[in-house]
Amino acid sequence: MLSPFVQRKVAMAFYKYDQSKNGLLEKEDLLLIGKKVAASFGFKESDSKYQEILEKYTLAWDRYLSAADTDGDGKVSLVEFLEARANMDSSQIEKNLEYNKYMFDCLDVDGSGTISFKEYQISLKALGETNEENIKFAFDSIDTNKDGTISRDEYAKVRSNYFNSEDIEDPSKWCYGAF
Repeated sequence: MLSPFVQRKVAMAFYKYDQSKNGLLEKEDLLLIGKKVAASFGFKESDSKYQEILEKYTLAWDRYLSAADTDGDGKVSLVEFLEARANMDSSQIEKNLEYNKYMFDCLDVDGSGTISFKEYQISLKALGETNEENIKFAFDSIDTNKDGTISRDEYAKVRSNYFNSEDIEDPSKWCYGAF
């Protein structure tokens, strides 16, 4: 059973991804995030980079979030989302560390191999975080080696810890912005 602290974090992530605000996660929610990110970088629908961003978010649904859809209706409820996390064994948590490296590609829009503050800022704004101070604090908190960027390994570890760590001081709690 998940602790109340982890449940709170998982629920927060769920509601950030629920772009339609209908209480369900669907592939379209991830596509809406991708469209916001692409538009924030000035890409147009006809640009290959715009399409690449949407493909990454589509794969994020296909490879990860759809697995929580236990009733096969193409939608993930908060209950399903929490149950999927609660039912993960240690081997699945390890696999998710690899998945988190893939999710990194959704944020590394320029393909530099790191997430810049601008990329992180745009992704959090796409998820609904509007407070600039919170965004800066979150970025600084999860930039664990303090080099001004977030590496693939940093991001994978922080994101994994977000869904697993019971430590209320762990910087991963800022992964999705204000906590």
